[in-house]
Amino acid sequence: MTRTARAGGRPAAFLDRDGTLIEEVNYLHRPEQVRVLPGVAATLRRLREEGVALIVVTNQSGVARGYFTEADVHAVHRHLEGELGLAFDGVYACFHHPHGEVAAYAGVCACRKPAPGMLHDAAAAHGLDLGASAIFGDKVSDVATGTSLGVPGWLVRTGHGANECTLPAAAAWPHALSLPEAVAAWRRWNGPA
Repeated sequence: MTRTARAGGRPAAFLDRDGTLIEEVNYLHRPEQVRVLPGVAATLRRLREEGVALIVVTNQSGVARGYFTEADVHAVHRHLEGELGLAFDGVYACFHHPHGEVAAYAGVCACRKPAPGMLHDAAAAHGLDLGASAIFGDKVSDVATGTSLGVPGWLVRTGHGANECTLPAAAAWPHALSLPEAVAAWRRWNGPA
């Protein structure tokens, strides 16, 4: 199945990083900590072949907290792309936190999930059709990011997902055991574009 753009744009898979693409490690900031979850690489390659933009959207408050730097985050993303054998169409990271210790990143922003800022920025930069897209994550705050924009979300049970799926708020989104299962459900639901 090849997906073509609807409403003048390309569909995207918005992907949380930690706990969705890779094993959850608190404040992961070293490339050697990256462990790609089973089936993720093949799933992303299949989406790429279908013409779906692969966009990472990740909160990285460790920068605001002073635990690591933006350069550390970028190094992890480069390593992840190497492990996957593909480059993402876009990587959007929010380094802010309302209680951050680093002044430049301390405070409320429009990009920290569940705020939709990273999705807005990606859609504008890459000509994406948000209505034909989906967001995948292991936290309610990940999948809630798309709600105000009409982007459906799938909550995966990897990472924090096993606990998050038990929350009353999680009932608003479909659950899947893993990213490959969630993407398969999205493809069935969304059908050929």
